[in-house]
Order: sequence, then C-alpha cells, then structure tokens
Amino acid sequence: MVEAYHITIIASLLEIFVILWCISQLNREIRENVEDLEESIDNKLALAIQSTGLSTNGEPVNPIQAAIAQMLTQATAPPVQVKEILVNRDDSGLFTKKD
Repeated sequence: MVEAYHITIIASLLEIFVILWCISQLNREIRENVEDLEESIDNKLALAIQSTGLSTNGEPVNPIQAAIAQMLTQATAPPVQVKEILVNRDDSGLFTKKD
C-alpha cells in the first residue's frame, strides 16, 4: 500500500520537473526575443551609418586611421611661411613702442 508520504514525494518531484521545464521554455523565448531585438538594432544602426554618408561600404570610419590620414596630409602639405614679429626692447628689457 502506497503511503501518503510517498505520494507527496512523487508529486513534489513531478512539480519540480514541470517548473524546470517551464523555466527552460521561458529562457528559450527570452533568447529568441533578444536575438530579434539585436538584429533589429543592427539593421537600424547600419541604416543610420549609411545615411550619414561617412561610409560607402557599411563600415564606420576608424578614428585611428582618420588621425593617421590627417597627419600624413599635414606632413605632405607645403610649409606655410610664418612672418616673424620682432618685439623692440630697451636696454633694461622693457618693451618699447614700434616706430
């Protein structure tokens, strides 16, 4: 004869398995929804980057490469002539007016 104690244990184990199965189903549903949201965000971000015109192939401009390109452009540009400004001082080191 099956005692009430055994029935309680069996019912508890069955309930634990049902709860674990429900949690696994919830986990699967959450993962699927997160993947859909990630894909949606990726698509919207790609469209935003393409609409700015900063990138022709879908990739944003690398800031390090942009800095190197700017340094090379400045290095190859013709030097700018700088006009020297002479400051007049007297013997004691004070500034004097320009003639």
